[in-house]
Amino acid sequence: MKTFNSFLATEITKPIKKVYHYLFEYDEDRLSIYGQFCGKILAYLSYALLHRAYVLLTYQDGSTEIGQITKRLSADRFVLRSEDKKILKIVDLNDIFRVDLS
Repeated sequence: MKTFNSFLATEITKPIKKVYHYLFEYDEDRLSIYGQFCGKILAYLSYALLHRAYVLLTYQDGSTEIGQITKRLSADRFVLRSEDKKILKIVDLNDIFRVDLS
């Protein structure tokens, strides 16, 4: 009877584990291959500016950068402060491939 109960318990938890990993596992390859259109990038950057949230910017060349958006200079330019708060960088909207919020 114990083996049946343990078998039943493992069979019940398998689908739950699959759903959990599907929803909460961080898949870096899946996140980085899909670009975003400019409207979505602009919305995320505006949200990060308003809420002082950290962003992970992925550029067109594949490089990444983490920081906070501190100011909007024009319609397509933002000021990014690095995560160590020492470097300010002007980021052009057309150079960004993807934005992920923290």
